[in-house]
Amino acid sequence: MNDTTNDELARLRAIARAILATGSDLHAAIGPVQDLRQLAERLSTMDRSVQRNICDGESWLPSGLAVSPLTAALCAHEVLRSAAFIQGASRAMEQAAKRCRGRPVRVLYAGCGPFAFLLLPLLALWSTERATFTMLDIHADALAPARRLVADLGLDAGVTSWIQADAATIRLDPAALPDVIVSETMSAALKREPQVSIARNLLAQAPGALMVPASVRVDCALSERPDATTVWRDGVRLGQVFALDAAAATAWDAEVDGALPAATFTIPADIAPLTTLRLFTDITVFDGIGLTGGDCSLNTPRYLPGKPLFAAGQKVRFYYRLGADPGLDYAVLPG
Repeated sequence: MNDTTNDELARLRAIARAILATGSDLHAAIGPVQDLRQLAERLSTMDRSVQRNICDGESWLPSGLAVSPLTAALCAHEVLRSAAFIQGASRAMEQAAKRCRGRPVRVLYAGCGPFAFLLLPLLALWSTERATFTMLDIHADALAPARRLVADLGLDAGVTSWIQADAATIRLDPAALPDVIVSETMSAALKREPQVSIARNLLAQAPGALMVPASVRVDCALSERPDATTVWRDGVRLGQVFALDAAAATAWDAEVDGALPAATFTIPADIAPLTTLRLFTDITVFDGIGLTGGDCSLNTPRYLPGKPLFAAGQKVRFYYRLGADPGLDYAVLPG
């Protein structure tokens, strides 16, 4: 490595240590995560000019929307989200290392994007004797700049494979299954993007792997139907609608009519003016590291499509719709 590479790698390692030193205090990691983003953007060969359309290069897959490489790069601006996933991935790798009996931890990053952003700090800190990484993305225009960035930092020996493939359908090498799977391929309420299908596919093949995020929980709450004069207020939580975690993903042997089961609720009495439902997303990244409330866009409350009105006593059955436009949907049961 030349002096410039050594200097950049030393800076990356210092940033990585600063992020991890903040522990579960995600707000304390804001500065170091911003430093990480600036380093990645400065060293990246990716075209991020403002003239580009953010949607150029996105792909609609049979399992949902794979966002464009540019959109993936912009996710690095969500600092609490990035801090949580870096911390969670680090804790998952440390836990996996205890089970690996001396061999390197195998880490699969499904949807690595153009910066391999969530694992770049850990790639810098973990030697090849301790961990090896596989970087996977559906888009060649994401893999190429990520690979160049890693190489320019002198970290390419830590990556055993760069794979262009659909993480929702890829077949893993049974002789080298991952110990840790990192995939942040979702939006709020698990809508539109393929996180559920990716988790189902990968965990079915590597059921012993630790998944990051460990759990994505979607709750519903009674809420006012908004209009131009409505002041936003907290609603009344009814409970969990749907959860994605390793236990659920491996329990879903097969979907029924292209859907996965979710909860059924009875709308309580005296609900006015709380006459519609919203979905809230809480994420356990790993081992006490979580995202909730207004932490990031993944926690944005979502109304049901059309903001339907409900009446007291109605039974609402939820289900998770799979396919090219995945997401939670519902049916009002006859009564």
